[in-house]
Amino acid sequence: MLIDMLRDARYALRHLAKAPGFTFVAILTLALGMGATTAIFSVVNGVLLRPLPYAEPDRLVRVHEIVPRFGRFAVAPATFMDWRRQSETLEHVAAYMTDSDTFSGPEGPERVPGAQVSADLFAVLGVQPALGRTFRGEEDMPGRDDVIVLSHGMWQRWFGGDPGILGRSVTMSGSPVTILGVMPADFYFPSRTTEFWTPLGINPANATRGGHFLGVVARTRAGVTPEQAHVELKTISERLALEYPANSANESAEVVPLHEQIVGRIRPALVTLLAAVIVVVLIACANVANLLLVRASVREREMAIRTAIGAGRWRLVRQMLGESLILAVLGGGLGLLLAWLAIPVIRTLGAGEIPRVDDVVIDGRVLGVVALITVVTGLIFGMAPAWQASRASIGGVLKEGGRGSSSSAGRVVRGGLLVAEVALSIVLLVGAALLLRSFARLTGVDPGFDADRVLTFQVALPRATYPEEHQSIAFYDALLSRLEALPGVTAAGVTQTLPIRGSYVLSFTVQGRPPAKPGEGQSANYRAISPGYFRALGIPLLGGRMLDDRDKAGAPMVAVVDQRFAERHFPGEDPLGQGIDIGNGTDGFYEIVGVVGDVHHSGLDADPAPTMYVPFRQDAFSGMSVVLRSDGDPAGLAGAARQVVRDLDRGLPAYSVAPLSEIVSDSVAQRRFSMLLLGVFAGIALFLASVGLYGVVAYTVSLRTQEIGVRMAIGAQARDVLRMILGGGMKLALIGVAIGTGAALALSQLVASMLYGVTPFDAPSYVATALTLLAVAAIASYVPARRAMRIDPLAALRQE
Repeated sequence: MLIDMLRDARYALRHLAKAPGFTFVAILTLALGMGATTAIFSVVNGVLLRPLPYAEPDRLVRVHEIVPRFGRFAVAPATFMDWRRQSETLEHVAAYMTDSDTFSGPEGPERVPGAQVSADLFAVLGVQPALGRTFRGEEDMPGRDDVIVLSHGMWQRWFGGDPGILGRSVTMSGSPVTILGVMPADFYFPSRTTEFWTPLGINPANATRGGHFLGVVARTRAGVTPEQAHVELKTISERLALEYPANSANESAEVVPLHEQIVGRIRPALVTLLAAVIVVVLIACANVANLLLVRASVREREMAIRTAIGAGRWRLVRQMLGESLILAVLGGGLGLLLAWLAIPVIRTLGAGEIPRVDDVVIDGRVLGVVALITVVTGLIFGMAPAWQASRASIGGVLKEGGRGSSSSAGRVVRGGLLVAEVALSIVLLVGAALLLRSFARLTGVDPGFDADRVLTFQVALPRATYPEEHQSIAFYDALLSRLEALPGVTAAGVTQTLPIRGSYVLSFTVQGRPPAKPGEGQSANYRAISPGYFRALGIPLLGGRMLDDRDKAGAPMVAVVDQRFAERHFPGEDPLGQGIDIGNGTDGFYEIVGVVGDVHHSGLDADPAPTMYVPFRQDAFSGMSVVLRSDGDPAGLAGAARQVVRDLDRGLPAYSVAPLSEIVSDSVAQRRFSMLLLGVFAGIALFLASVGLYGVVAYTVSLRTQEIGVRMAIGAQARDVLRMILGGGMKLALIGVAIGTGAALALSQLVASMLYGVTPFDAPSYVATALTLLAVAAIASYVPARRAMRIDPLAALRQE
């Protein structure tokens, strides 16, 4: 049996080598489909299927507070401590906050991302340090911010992997901290960029219930499901809401598996892309099957002779399937190479937006799936030609002489495969068109500010050297003064949070109105800014005045609100002159002195949230973002801006330096990722469908050469031949378009969650897609039809 199989393989390879054009097209077609499938399955495997790199990851959950008006929210410190004390379904409960700090290295100060964590975080994740130890309980207390655990990457880059690093002090934000341990190379939490961990240090005596800023992760006890933990935590939180109505009224809790928390947002897009590449593979299979059917019809005489001399039907089927499997293996191998080349590009496209994108590799599971798909596709596209070859009539074929023949059944199968290709292509093209129109709508949204020619960067003042608010104010005043003096700078400002980067929400009350009931208070987005902020971002003034230099510490407190705030909280009233008490109600009332335009603070796809702006001199933050408007390329200001910060304080770095337009662009990176990949797959599908249509029409012309010659001999004109051939191809294309459009309408809800400003039944997308495919089909049919127009009737009639 093995010898027969080897003999069949050698025979198949010889035949494939004798038809290099056919072999090349078939392998390339399969490689495109297999490469796309391998690349996307690698992403699905790395992001969705691979377990998290922690001990018993199925027992890890993320816990959220459910807050009225906001839904899923960060956790208040006191609530976290109550959960940890009262829960019986959770084995460990830990809290954390993302952070960054300034380290003094050999090349100067550098801002490094890290996290503040409770001491039991590492027990929750079930990870031991590679070197040294993590925090003890007594170190997770207020004031114990003098110890640190390093990531493996930071240990290597900053300290050269020195094993004697334990116990050494390093300078962090101007203060010494002692290195306790180094984590393993494959450990990261809460993100892959985290480089260090310091104690969170919550004081149980004054833990707040009003401020929500903690992330909470927990490990369930053995045998406890996330659903059981959810019920318990929800019950505890609702009991706390009754016990502390002033701060926790109507609040609840939600428990989510940690894996789902990390990848749930991207799951629909990846599943859609995986479905798309499966469609591409099916189109490739249909295309190669059509090519093999054409080849099988040409080889009918060969198969008839082999049957006449004793070859059985199974022997012929095995021979044809062997050729199909060899094509599949060669196509799969080339596809694997294409996928290997594509994965770095996919990682780049998804960086920062696709969770776990660095885990995307071609591993054993991917190779196993590729091998399975290779065999299955080889059998799929090989069955039809094998069946056709095995059913050849010996007498009929031998009477045909050397020419190939084409049965009615064969024509129906080839036409059906082509219709299927066109229909599947329409489905992908409609999906890509919907995403393209959605992306165009999203990027066309007015963000409420002018991001062009604006440079942004961040500065964080260490409390050790800037302990007082007036020191922070003086630093930023000096910084803005020097930045405004730089050549090319037309405006400069600071804010504690950049637009697009999210909301910073505070509660407030309106002067003269009765206090709200517990859990029903008002809140809005909050920004502390400098007077030049609005001018630097081009945010328009709609009424009243802007903030200016008179709004300083000790002066009457003032605020500017946006139009959304004014319309929601002062409907039918003039907001100017109204008083609002922001935050905890102890600062007094801010007088509203101006109204500005709305800004998209939480992304272009999120409605502008009501926002209040106050002078940073009346509410100083140690960390601020700087915005510089330039009269040219903003990137050209980066070096000068860094130098200004360095001149003011040699220990401070300017970090996260980027044009604001780049930040806006990055905010839609996930949608761009899905649109680009689906667009590529749709393009591949369109190419394969056009090749398939060309092949079928060209083969039809070759079979009908004598018929065409007879028609022309008895008076048919070239345009009649053109109409006949072109009409045949377009008929198949129209049937495919009709079927595909119906399928696209039925499946359009799969991309509904990925759309913005466009419905799944967007008529222009369907019309444009159908016209595009019909135009391509017309071109693919016209080329062989034009060849048919040039047939010499006498030469055609002499063919026998």
